[in-house]
Amino acid sequence: MKLSSLKLIPAAAAIALLCATGNASAAAYGYSYNNVFGLIINNPTGVVSVAGVTTVSRSTATLGAASVIRGGAGFLDAPQSALGAVTKGENNFTPQGQGGPSYSRGDAQIISTQFRPFPPGATSTHKANVAEAFLAGAGTADASGRNGSTTGLSVLFSVASPTATLSFNFSADPYMAVFLDAMAGLGSTATANLVVSFSITNAAGVNVFNWTPDGVLGSGIFGGAESADGANLNTNLSTSTLTKGTPFTFNPSPCPVPTGTGTSTACGAAFAALTTPLSAGNYTLTLNTIESVDLVITQQVPEPGTLALLGLGLAGLCLGSRRGVRPAA
Repeated sequence: MKLSSLKLIPAAAAIALLCATGNASAAAYGYSYNNVFGLIINNPTGVVSVAGVTTVSRSTATLGAASVIRGGAGFLDAPQSALGAVTKGENNFTPQGQGGPSYSRGDAQIISTQFRPFPPGATSTHKANVAEAFLAGAGTADASGRNGSTTGLSVLFSVASPTATLSFNFSADPYMAVFLDAMAGLGSTATANLVVSFSITNAAGVNVFNWTPDGVLGSGIFGGAESADGANLNTNLSTSTLTKGTPFTFNPSPCPVPTGTGTSTACGAAFAALTTPLSAGNYTLTLNTIESVDLVITQQVPEPGTLALLGLGLAGLCLGSRRGVRPAA
């Protein structure tokens, strides 16, 4: 083999490694779910009358430049929002998981509510939400996938003179999972988010009660007191390039991974709170449960060693080309 041919080897190897790094496929995954059930809102003291109720079920899915929003105010069961290679049907909360082409899905459902008109005879509120996405990056450009699901109740009620209190009791089974594979480039992230909030505002729009259960008794509440707070329902689970290659889960109950309709009432953490006395007047009670997933994949930057090898190879090419040039006669 000629010396000039030997000098091509480092350059060829460096270029091959660089191309392999640039074309490697990175992936990110996120799943966020919550099953809130047995929610009973009572009136321990005073007299409270309900004037009206609005239900909200909304699902969203975003994949690249495409977005879908379905459901909204007045919906009990929002149609599933799905983009990409979604294989799970509506109201199927089993994790689809990783692998295959990219996808994004959101699903939201109010199964029952103690407030009329649906369903007749229901004595408690039950709702389930899921947001899930898998992003298989091409390694040549930035990509993102975002989706979510929301269920809510807005209740108009009046308090008779002089005061009244409301109590809240329910169970919840939250579950989240995220993963970022080892090929993900700097700036890649996978995040799952979870929100459950109760609020009461008076006729002037002033918030008089707010409860965001956070797993710490006495914390996350204003205008009332907690007697049970079994898990953090207002949190997120995230991974980045610092922790890539490691799967993470959030399962504080702990209950089995959601399957099928995901509406079992056999397992869950307990929550309870009581408002301080509410003065006579008109109020709005709002309950929101929100699940979302945010994924971002960026191209992996070549390792310094690869760049150094590329530089040496190119230097060898230049040296060889100079030695191969004969001076003019």
